[in-house]
Amino acid sequence: MIESNYLAEKRLLRHPNPKLLVLRLEISSDRCSRTIFLATNSKDDHNDHIKIFIHSYKSPLPYPIYSMYDIAGQIMGYCNGLVCIFDLGYIYLINPATRKLRILSPEFLRAYTDRTGWSNELPISVGFGRDMVTGTYKVILMYLYDRHFIKTEALNLESGERRYVHFPILYDELGDDKRSIFANGSLYWLPKPLSLFTNKLIKLAAIDLHTETFRYVSLPSWYTKYSKSVYLWSLKDSLCLSDVQQTPRVDVWSLQQEDPSVKWEKIFSVNILSTNCLDANFWKLGLAAYYFSSTGRYPANNPLDQVPNDHCSSVLYTEKLGSSV
Repeated sequence: MIESNYLAEKRLLRHPNPKLLVLRLEISSDRCSRTIFLATNSKDDHNDHIKIFIHSYKSPLPYPIYSMYDIAGQIMGYCNGLVCIFDLGYIYLINPATRKLRILSPEFLRAYTDRTGWSNELPISVGFGRDMVTGTYKVILMYLYDRHFIKTEALNLESGERRYVHFPILYDELGDDKRSIFANGSLYWLPKPLSLFTNKLIKLAAIDLHTETFRYVSLPSWYTKYSKSVYLWSLKDSLCLSDVQQTPRVDVWSLQQEDPSVKWEKIFSVNILSTNCLDANFWKLGLAAYYFSSTGRYPANNPLDQVPNDHCSSVLYTEKLGSSV
């Protein structure tokens, strides 16, 4: 019954508002144990704080202080009720509603796959999404090759097949967090702001998860090489883009179509000085906007007071009981 579509849909009707999931880290007092977990934060129920265990690492020697072991990794993607986490070379795929967890180990990710140049290396970043034609979940593995180039593989989580994907973007051209956003069957990467002295055209990088082919997507006309605080996110499976340093209102632009021509449309504006009044769908945007806001004002009684500013450690999540990988 838990996995039935009927029950999942009925539960979604009763609990329609998404929760904010935050990746947390606990290190034991002797620093020989490191545990990562997800904590929930609900807009409608301030007491709804649940810890979802992900993984515990043990070490015979204490973990070094002020090292990568003090960082909880990143939430690399969210799709259809499933969350993808990348931490210390492990990929964790979990449905927080059912606690079903799948782990891709560093040994598996280092596996040689018929392409010379990056065997025995761990990915520098991963993407996660769903083939909208077949319903298959896929992970995009991104490896650094020759210090500047990125070579990628598409991992089919159902068949286990790994295929090379052409990805012509250089390492230095991707954003600092190297994270993608899944929307409408594709993964999108926002480029790093370019030098003010270059005339190179700025475009999104995208991979269709069904065809596993790369393409460029034009950005809105307002996006220029001077844009320093643009935030890429997904709302109801549509790709959205915002300059979160706009004050006091942030415009939200949605990608409406790509063929025969790219069309972006402004769908609404958000008052970032009233973050606590936002609909749950806009928490993530509001949080990012408030982090970049130069006003210094802070909304009263904000339920997100304890949420980290780092958007790589949090994701908006809507329960899907029947989803698993």
